[in-house]
Amino acid sequence: MIRFIIRRLVIIPPALLLLNFLGFSYAYLVRPQRAARTPYLRAILPDTGPLLPTYVDYLKGLLELDLGMMPTTEERLVDALTNATVASFGLLGLALGLSVVIGLVLGIVAVRVEPHRVSRWLPLVSTIGLAMPSFYIGSLFVLGAFSLIMFRPNSGFFLPMGGFGWDLHILLPTVSLMLRPMVHLAQVTSGLLVGELGKQYVVTARSVGNPWSVVRKRHTLRNILAPVILSISRSMRLLVGDLILVEWLFRWPGLGNLLAHTLIPSISSIDLGSPLFLDPPVLATLLIIIGALFLVADLTASILVRVIDPRLQDLDQGEVTNV
Repeated sequence: MIRFIIRRLVIIPPALLLLNFLGFSYAYLVRPQRAARTPYLRAILPDTGPLLPTYVDYLKGLLELDLGMMPTTEERLVDALTNATVASFGLLGLALGLSVVIGLVLGIVAVRVEPHRVSRWLPLVSTIGLAMPSFYIGSLFVLGAFSLIMFRPNSGFFLPMGGFGWDLHILLPTVSLMLRPMVHLAQVTSGLLVGELGKQYVVTARSVGNPWSVVRKRHTLRNILAPVILSISRSMRLLVGDLILVEWLFRWPGLGNLLAHTLIPSISSIDLGSPLFLDPPVLATLLIIIGALFLVADLTASILVRVIDPRLQDLDQGEVTNV
């Protein structure tokens, strides 16, 4: 276990540094090409030196937590990224927590013991939920709310369609993010539980008079916990991928919204669009934060499944011995 953790920890810093450099290089090299398409933009971007010295200066500022100011604002870039990280992590934590709790409950409730099968309603719900991306669900929410306001202006309905706040503002982004991982986890949990029902230890426990609720609590849930954790880790990756579009749709001031503004160009050919568009320090720092989130979540899930399932620890030791 210790060797496994050390190997994974050694990989993380160079992987993040490579991701950071690629993001910085992409923005540094592409942004002038975008500006050069029209003479109106050539005077906007400051003259820059070679890539590598500029990147080294950026790294020094990153280590000193001094990346300059946000474009067109008086806010420090470090402070803006910190606030965006808090907003995104809060939204992600709430969406992931709700999707895990509700998904596990749905998966357990959907299992039928006699005969061993999954209730017919869960595959239907799972198919619909997995077929609709989070951005599409969010768009339906916005369309439905505006339709209600338009056709029934005196209904008294009020639900924030955008903006930041730890109140009703977080409701629609959370629901949009959580639905797809929730049904995915319910589908995985129910399938694993049905697979456990035919195993010998369940048959033996049931034959001596233990009810299904006791067998499930003491044995089957523990045996499926490792693959469920891996499924939660995959759901976390889906959530981070959907975060960009959902935050942009609901104007939630998080990492996904910032990343969208750095990657989405202007519709007009005479301006760069957002002041953040292809800003090298912003894009590079955003990628290192999101990359760290991916790697830490994957490492945490890998450690947890090895703690729960000792057979994986034996496998790691066998790999080291063979080497």
